[in-house]
Amino acid sequence: MIRQVIFDVGGVLLDFDPKTMVRAATEDPSDGALLQREIFAHADWSRLDRGEKEEVVLSSMKTRIPQRLWPQAESIMANWHRSLRPKEDMGELVRELHSFPYPLYILSNAPFRFYDFRDMIPGYGLMAEVMLSCEEGLLKPDPALFRRLLDRFGLTAQECFFIDDSPMNIEAAQWCGMGAFQFRQDLSELRAALRAAGVPVES
Repeated sequence: MIRQVIFDVGGVLLDFDPKTMVRAATEDPSDGALLQREIFAHADWSRLDRGEKEEVVLSSMKTRIPQRLWPQAESIMANWHRSLRPKEDMGELVRELHSFPYPLYILSNAPFRFYDFRDMIPGYGLMAEVMLSCEEGLLKPDPALFRRLLDRFGLTAQECFFIDDSPMNIEAAQWCGMGAFQFRQDLSELRAALRAAGVPVES
């Protein structure tokens, strides 16, 4: 029986569109492609989620970016969280689940900047607990992070339903014994999966 629901944030509760930030930084398509590749599509971006300092990660990024584009890179890094947008339909689901009540949790690969945008997350104040990769030094899909969530909050894997947009994270959660669903931006599909798991949400 499912007794608690666990949410990822980016791509589930918040929309994140790096391309919007890049287009705002430069009108040159080739410069935009370079910034997109070296900031958001490089392994350095995950270092933020692991808890490394922004200035250290930015310095590493600059080694791959022409100096003439450093101001743009600095602006993107300082303001990327402003491009986040709440998924209000998911907020309705959060509130519905809370009303049953189901204890709700967040498990997110996120940097310390999370605390600058957490109030944008639909239903954030309804969450029982939050676990962030930056504070744990572990990243999904590492099973150790899922096990730490279960241990710290006294949860039983078979009683958890985990929602994430990454197939690798879903696989890791299932490997740890959780019920899990890959959210592919189809709320009706998610609601159907919850009902199939025994969670009485509306269709």
